[in-house]
Amino acid sequence: MSASASRPTLALLGLRCSGKTTIGRLLAAELGLPFVDLDQELVRAGRYAGWRAVSVGELLERAGQADFRDLEAGCLRRLLEPSQRLVLATGGGVVERPDNRTWLARSARCFYLSVPLEILAARLRADPAPRPPLGGLDAVAELAELRARREAHYRSLAEVVIECGDAPPSEVVVRIRSALAASAS
Repeated sequence: MSASASRPTLALLGLRCSGKTTIGRLLAAELGLPFVDLDQELVRAGRYAGWRAVSVGELLERAGQADFRDLEAGCLRRLLEPSQRLVLATGGGVVERPDNRTWLARSARCFYLSVPLEILAARLRADPAPRPPLGGLDAVAELAELRARREAHYRSLAEVVIECGDAPPSEVVVRIRSALAASAS
């Protein structure tokens, strides 16, 4: 069995607003695979845990950072443990916990969607979804700090780094599919 066959989940990594969900949905549809958004799984799990949140941002505010990250780790393990063929859009901060990085490295083929900070900031400003800051800073100002903290983790996990720039999601999907085809040959 090849290393990629033993890691059938395709996981998209990147900062908030990097396009993980949009690109993940398109990629899953093209590959005929199920799509799972870890943030949506977190909101669902948060409801079972008693937090009545309707968005991942609201869940973070209600649960607090530590409980949120514990819940995220549990959801990630439940998704990766059975070695399913699916496309997974991870949360931007999933890489901050060593146990999550271990699970991702062991169970998923990771693709890092690298987007310049100025593009991320513009997307964040235009995004109607509430995205609370994680460190007390304005969410846009926080992007540089988050990138500095997470970049090495994204890159170390990534089978391929996709330099997205402001490419349309369909083009990014083509790049990921090309990388998958190249690794299959």
